Amino acid sequence: MSDLHFFFGTLCHLPLLERVLGRPVEASAAHLPGHEARVALDAHGEELSFPMLVPGGAGVSGLVAEVAPAEVPRLDFYELGYVAGPVEVSLDGGGQVTARSYLAGAAHWRPGVAWDFDAWRDRWGETVTEAAEEFLALRGVLSLEAAAQRYPLILVRAASRVRARAPRPATLRRTPQPGDIEIEALDRPYTKFFAVEDYTLRHRTFTGKMSPPLDRAAFVSGDATVVLPYDPVRDRVLLVEQFRTGPLARGDANPWCLEPIAGRVDAGETPESAARREAQEEAGLTLSRLIAAPRFYPSVGAKSEYLFTFLALADLPDGSARLGGLEDEGEDIRSHLVSFDGLMSLIETGEAENAPLIVLALWLARLRPGLRAEAGVTAGTGAGASDGA
Repeated sequence: MSDLHFFFGTLCHLPLLERVLGRPVEASAAHLPGHEARVALDAHGEELSFPMLVPGGAGVSGLVAEVAPAEVPRLDFYELGYVAGPVEVSLDGGGQVTARSYLAGAAHWRPGVAWDFDAWRDRWGETVTEAAEEFLALRGVLSLEAAAQRYPLILVRAASRVRARAPRPATLRRTPQPGDIEIEALDRPYTKFFAVEDYTLRHRTFTGKMSPPLDRAAFVSGDATVVLPYDPVRDRVLLVEQFRTGPLARGDANPWCLEPIAGRVDAGETPESAARREAQEEAGLTLSRLIAAPRFYPSVGAKSEYLFTFLALADLPDGSARLGGLEDEGEDIRSHLVSFDGLMSLIETGEAENAPLIVLALWLARLRPGLRAEAGVTAGTGAGASDGA
């Protein structure tokens, strides 16, 4: 026997509610009097991607739908610490009903500004819906508290999958058709800062037939932004140096790497805004114009990571290199001012062996004459001094 539930906030987005329940949903509009919905804030005052109810106000609009007892544990897990209880709601078509609803939030949340469902849907709806499946897969595997700690990174991976759906050229390569890929099984044996996805799949071959079942694994991370600051007047760039686990795991004798500024694109932000944020965090640098450079997968055989790369015009006077990074994220970063010729020398000798840096250096070489001319630099003017090369 099903019970009525009243949903407000994010679960008023029917695609999300259907993803959480795992089935199509028929719902009716309803109203909860004596409350108002406000954006939930975490302990640091940062806005979260869902609302909480507080007493008072003209009431909260929502949806009423039937939920089977077997579906309640999925809802309880998804609601991230909310406590359910009975409420009296008014149906928009007339009449009142008693329904179960998730009203009481965790004590460490506090209310922020008024909740705007339309604004949330436009910014978060598709991403949060995409994230629901991976989050619910943790039910029975992790405690709710442990799963909640992983949710922000689940959102990052979900936002990457949403961006990946954007159409891109296919003038030479295959244009996929429905049925070209069949996923027979998907397991996630590891989900923390990154995730590992283990597939059993079949795909259409170039002969037109389907392949036999294949075992394939992918290392899943969110999209990242990479930016190389360039001062066209002084003809220099800013590089950052930091310890990296990847070279260490390979057995590299020197795991300190020279790189452009880089970082993941958080859910709810654009690659461009992420580039500006990372420049502040890693180098204390305010960027001027961003110039889009190639976007690419650095290692398609095993990694989902996709890079949005940029050149950025910046003022890089002597003394602007510094120590940086966020201490609470374990970042220890040193920046270097390097002349353009010095950058190309670092690549030639192999001291700079970071793939996005090499791509951006070549892109800068292509655009450099025009950028220097725009800055009013006379042809033949020498490169600026550098504290790194």
